[in-house]
Amino acid sequence: MKRLYWRPRQVSQAVIVFLAVFSLLGLASVEYFKVKSPQGDLDKKLQAATLATEMMEAIKIEKLNRAIPVNREIDPAETGMMGTLMSPITTLTGRLSAKQTSANPNFAAVLVEMLIQANVGAGDLVAVGYSGSFPGMNVNLLAALKTINARPIIISSAGSSQWGANVPEFMWIDMERLLFDEGLISFHSVASSIGGYEDIGIGMSRDAREVIEQAVRRNGLKLLRAGDFTSAIDERMKVYEQKAGREEIKAYINVGGGTISVGRSLGKRSYRPGVNLSASRGALQIDSIMTRFMRKGIPVVHVVEMDRLAMQFGLPLAPQQMPSVGEGGVYNQTQYNKWWAGLVLLAIIGSLRAFVLTDFGHRFVKGRGPRKADGQPEPMV
Repeated sequence: MKRLYWRPRQVSQAVIVFLAVFSLLGLASVEYFKVKSPQGDLDKKLQAATLATEMMEAIKIEKLNRAIPVNREIDPAETGMMGTLMSPITTLTGRLSAKQTSANPNFAAVLVEMLIQANVGAGDLVAVGYSGSFPGMNVNLLAALKTINARPIIISSAGSSQWGANVPEFMWIDMERLLFDEGLISFHSVASSIGGYEDIGIGMSRDAREVIEQAVRRNGLKLLRAGDFTSAIDERMKVYEQKAGREEIKAYINVGGGTISVGRSLGKRSYRPGVNLSASRGALQIDSIMTRFMRKGIPVVHVVEMDRLAMQFGLPLAPQQMPSVGEGGVYNQTQYNKWWAGLVLLAIIGSLRAFVLTDFGHRFVKGRGPRKADGQPEPMV
């Protein structure tokens, strides 16, 4: 027992280095030999992303037909989903990279996955709220809804933050109507607000509000005219309830950070990006469209923080060319090869046992103690 206890201290430095290198190589091999695991509902995800690509192309062609250029400096992937820095209908500041990230048709596959997680299926009624700030993501949502055959009740905000659909001649509600007229979708918004601060255009000029009202009228939508924050929420909820009738709304989907939809400053931090099946007590005290649906036990799909969502689902940030359909972790998730990891672990354990706890390793022991004149080791005490 005494010999067995002390033997690990007598293993040579060369053996220790060998075991360390062997273990590191094993770890590296586990990282290298990862495998791709196909995710669920792959056909639907590919179908949605393909449809989103067609929609973006239709919008881009219409822009060019209207002499609205696609600026490669701000839209290097030439998606046609980028607007301008400033215009009369620009509501808030915006981050260009987030708009570029969201104009990826593979986000349609992400939204298919989110809707399925929220238990939305064919024929289900859903409520939708979005603005012109993320036209690319709006397109992805429409493609996802059509692919799973959901029936949306959509309310838009016509205004847009920087780099969104903020060209007065071709706002988001114009783009949506184009997609409907060309048969790419079978539904469109039923109402629209002006947008901007408090969703009622505070800070906009009278001319800018008139431009938006004209766009709402030319697209045949109901113009929401509430005069304050709470009234704006009440007005939207009334539209959803009237359109739903006695049918149950299965989920609420929000795109962007519109105040009416998500609440004021505290509300913006109360719901996480993606699917929210429940909310904290504090979140339920903050009035918003999302909170009112959540109080009824209706799931909320919150599409914000585009960069964060992209990294979560393996999509590129601000891609410099249009991503191909089928690219990203939403289709194939990289996982460790469990069999290979198990073999490497057994090999490491086996090598430790062989070199440290057996006579085979003991042959490599360095300096076993003083030796006699005949070269034999002195007996161990």
